[in-house]
Order: sequence, then structure tokens, then C-alpha cells
Amino acid sequence: MIIHLAGSSKNIEKDYTLYRAIIKAITECDSVLSLDWIEHAYHARNSKGKEVNDWKTSLAESFSAISRADLVIIEVSAGEYTQGYETALALQQKKPTLIISRHKASKTPASGLRSRLLTTGYYKNEDELEEVVKDFIKANTIATKDLRFNMFIDRPIYNYLRSVSYDTGKNKSEIIRELINREINKQKD
Repeated sequence: MIIHLAGSSKNIEKDYTLYRAIIKAITECDSVLSLDWIEHAYHARNSKGKEVNDWKTSLAESFSAISRADLVIIEVSAGEYTQGYETALALQQKKPTLIISRHKASKTPASGLRSRLLTTGYYKNEDELEEVVKDFIKANTIATKDLRFNMFIDRPIYNYLRSVSYDTGKNKSEIIRELINREINKQKD
């Protein structure tokens, strides 16, 4: 599974071990990062400890990484605008998203968001952080969930599905699923 990890690089020296704990949890769940920006951000400080960053490139890379990802994890303890924007972008692209923070969820802007794709988590230490991340990944592993896809159909197929749906009381998805399962079972026999 491909996961995008987002967060603030403002306090990267302090947050580096937390980001490394998240990455450790991701790799232990047999997943990979869509963009490994943490090492670059950590080493991109100048001699005075200030951030040296090309924001235009960084944001473009981050937005591209969200598009490639299956899941998105956003550490929001710093409470920056970029993390809110990345959250909105991930949800707009229908990506299951975990917002994690060192602060109680009710004290973050994320507490006002409502979506079935959004999960919030709170942690006090690295062990709790790893547990929250692993639980989120396991809950959203494709093998444990039904998959969704869009399909284009022509008018005769639509009319057939509408008619069968009316006759049986089943929705069109259930009808298509049953037809596919019948074909699968025929091939097994």
C-alpha cells in the first residue's frame, strides 16, 4: 500500500523522531511512502537552523504524492494551513485520511471536519503514535474492505438493471455483483 505522510517541517528537529516512528509503523505494515520528504527537510536547514525550502516545488510534490497514495496520514500538531489544505485535498480525492496530533482532537481544527473517510487520532508518546498509525492502516487495508470502482454502461444495460432492480428490490450494484459471482462460480465448476 502507498501512503502519503504529511506534516510540518517548521519544528523538524523536535519532530524528527515522531516522523521516524510513523515511518517505522508504515513499513512494519508492508507499506511504502509516496514521498519521503522527512530526511530532506531534516537536512535542509541552513547553518542558522532556518528552513531552506522551495515551497512551489515542495507543494507540487506533496499534492502529486497525495494523488498517488492509497492512504494519507497527516500530523497536525503544529496546526499549519498547509496540513489543513492537504487534508481537504486528500478527502476531495476520496483518500482515507488519518489526522494525528499530540493534542486532543477537540483542540485542533480537524475536530470540525466530518467525513466517513476521515479518522482522527491522539497520542502522548511514540508507542501510542505507532499503534494509532498501524490501526489506521489495518482498518483501511484493501484486503479487508470491499473495493469500489466506477463503470460506464450503455442504455440497454441501464434499462435491464433498472428493471431487475425494481422487480427484486435490490440495488444495481447488488445485481451486478450477483451476476459476476455466478460467472465466477461457473468457472470453478
